[in-house]
Amino acid sequence: MLIFKLIVSVLIILGCGYIGMYKAKKLKYREQILRDMVTFLGLVENEIKYMMSILPNAYESSRQKLLTELKNVIGQIVEDMLATDSEMCIDQSIVRNISNLTELTDYDKNVFISTLRNLGRSDLDGQINIIENGINIIDNQIKEANDIKLKNSKLYKTVGVIAGIMIVIICI
Repeated sequence: MLIFKLIVSVLIILGCGYIGMYKAKKLKYREQILRDMVTFLGLVENEIKYMMSILPNAYESSRQKLLTELKNVIGQIVEDMLATDSEMCIDQSIVRNISNLTELTDYDKNVFISTLRNLGRSDLDGQINIIENGINIIDNQIKEANDIKLKNSKLYKTVGVIAGIMIVIICI
């Protein structure tokens, strides 16, 4: 019976510790997605400015260099852009696909959505300004995400293990 209690106790502590590590990992992944979006916008800017690519082509060639889930999200948006000329359908696709990025805050999603929505609605100089403004806002979000990650990452891990220990103590 003692061995059973010991095994269950260890499993509870490991489970709670895993939950804490999962929360910490989500903070790290948010920062990675934000950095990927800055990379993506920079590549789109270069494609538009120097290669004179149309927006779906610029998105497609730029998304190939992404490392996170954002690559698949942008790919779906490109498919929808190529499938229809309706601005409303493209806007809905952007909102639907960006909303699937669960690691981001609502503010992050709104910045992504507004930047991508507005890109096709202006001339070359307007698009460059939209991209630069989006990059500046996302850079601020990256700094915030990094601060939150540094502050809360260890906290989540520690709280997870301590919560597991507390549960074990209460149950014994």
